[in-house]
This record gives sequence, C-alpha cells and structure tokens, in this order.
Amino acid sequence: MNDEAIYRTLAADLTRYATALAGPDEAADVVSAVVTRVLTRRGGLAGLRDPRPYLMRVILNEVRSRHRTRARRRLVALTEGHDPGFRDEPDLVLDLVEELPPRQRAAAFLVYWQGCTPTEAAELMGCRPGTVRRYLHLARRKLEEALGE
Repeated sequence: MNDEAIYRTLAADLTRYATALAGPDEAADVVSAVVTRVLTRRGGLAGLRDPRPYLMRVILNEVRSRHRTRARRRLVALTEGHDPGFRDEPDLVLDLVEELPPRQRAAAFLVYWQGCTPTEAAELMGCRPGTVRRYLHLARRKLEEALGE
C-alpha cells in the first residue's frame, strides 16, 4: 500500500483519537502535524511496519507536548497577573475528562469509547497493559473525586 492509501484507511480513526485527546478544535491540526512529520522525517507511512499503533503513539506524544506548552503559558500568564481565560461549559463531565492528563485521556478513550481491551490499548499507546489499567484507575479516581465534591 502507498502512503495515500494508508492515510485514507487510518484517517478517521486517527482523527477520532486526536479529538478525544486534544478536542475537536485541535484534532485536525494534531493529525496533520503528525502525518506531515512522518512523511518528511521517516520516509513515509509505507515504510512503517505497522502504521496504526505508531501513529497513535505519535499523536499521544504530540498532544502531550501541546498540553505541556499550554500549561507553561498558563503559568506565565498567572505569574504575570493575567487570567488565561478558561472555558466555561455546562457539561461538567466533559470538562473533567478534558482536564485529565493526555495518557489517562488516551486510555479512557481507547477502552471506554473504542472498546479496546487494555492489552490492545497498550499496544496502541506503546506501553504495557498494566500501565493502561493504572491510567484508567487514576482517571476514574480523579473523576469520582471531582464529581463527589
């Protein structure tokens, strides 16, 4: 298969995954940045042994990088006395899920929304199944604490 055929096959899954991790406003940018980087630096998608898990790991890393950048900007804004302008939406659960760290959000998306087993999610995330179960535990605990208050 060539790069275009591989991308067409995976595009919808990658975009859903990026949407769950970064939100609908950033998902297309994340996928575009990742695919562009793979095409220019790795010699294309066709050169990858198994493109789907590789691209999902790279998407997770891209979202984590953007998350760190946003956190630094918020910290700078707060130390300079500016309000970074947090979103105010009525759906508390979605807001809480969006506040989860990217790895916990990735595990929750893959297991609860995509129906993956922890073993399948671990393969896609590039970690062990026990690590995925730990991320799920931490995510559930954080959500339960926030909703219980």
